[in-house]
Amino acid sequence: MDFSLSKDDRMDVESDRLRIKKSIKSRNMHDLAQYRKLLFRKPGLRCLFIELTDRCNLNCRHCGSECDQAGSRFIESGPVLRMLDELSEDMGREEFMICVTGGEPLLHPDFERIIRKINECDIPWGMTTNATLINEAMAVKLKELRMGSISVSLDGLKEDHEWLRRVPGSFDKAVQGVKKLQALGIDVQITTVIHKRNFEKLEEIYRFMWELGVRSWRVINVDPIGRAGSTGSLFLDKDEIVRLLEFIREKRFRTDNPMDVCYGCSHYLSFEYENETRDFYFQCGAGTTVAAILCNGDIYGCPDIERRPELVQGNIKTDRFSEVWYHRFRQYRYDRSELCEECRNCPEREYCGGDSMHTWDFDRNKPKLCLWRDVV
Repeated sequence: MDFSLSKDDRMDVESDRLRIKKSIKSRNMHDLAQYRKLLFRKPGLRCLFIELTDRCNLNCRHCGSECDQAGSRFIESGPVLRMLDELSEDMGREEFMICVTGGEPLLHPDFERIIRKINECDIPWGMTTNATLINEAMAVKLKELRMGSISVSLDGLKEDHEWLRRVPGSFDKAVQGVKKLQALGIDVQITTVIHKRNFEKLEEIYRFMWELGVRSWRVINVDPIGRAGSTGSLFLDKDEIVRLLEFIREKRFRTDNPMDVCYGCSHYLSFEYENETRDFYFQCGAGTTVAAILCNGDIYGCPDIERRPELVQGNIKTDRFSEVWYHRFRQYRYDRSELCEECRNCPEREYCGGDSMHTWDFDRNKPKLCLWRDVV
């Protein structure tokens, strides 16, 4: 007896599968939208960025914070150490992590002292870095300091990476840094910025990451912020954005893929691509699940957001972080989409909420970049 399905039956099964999948996705995204509104009233810190410095040994064309070798600010160690004690006392039972960033965080003269204090307070921590300063001794030190996660910037193959980073030799140093970490059993996430110059090399970059033994490859596009805001030639067009998301989705569902390939967390991607190109649905957590300490001590919503005085919530030199977190941040805890006519009329506004705060135009009250508009 033949139990195989006919072509029409197979089509019906696939249609039912897609219908159920869309129904589940719609319910999940609706629930998340309701949760976002709850966070406006009851925030829950999940990640605290500490920007150790605005100095960097590279000079990237797309840097959102416009960091470079001329950067001169290093966060003062005393206020940071005091803040960490206060965090342990006030918020020690909350499940959040600290991500140290920069500039290049390894340039801070008190890097180890600050990290040891984070460990003393029993707070998990990770780091974003260009990895050019990670030799064997530094890799051993980071393992000793109980680093939980590390994201390394590697923007394509050598020629394109060094064109974007504007420092010869930076590619080889970064790759060697990754290998030193891997040799110690440290999982490394690679973040790659895709732009006009390296877009057509996606497959080559993918094969390189595979051969490098990368387990997590995070792919993002250039956003119109910081130094990139005046470099329009880097931005992908609508067709390229769609092709990028299709590329990521195809790689994610390959059964022989040893890597977790995903899009970054930066933007709402439309109903079509949400939870397809990453393991979660979009939600901008600035000021609700995410906060930042800038290198001058200012308490902020996210280190990628345009630096504006009205968005500064306090300073760790004078304010207790927990008091600021629980009782301020009003400029972050509202639905920005209400301010934008185009957003108000958008059929997916509930899920997006005005997209990412770091690409919000505060002067015109509208998104600088809307990927939903670009991919639908």
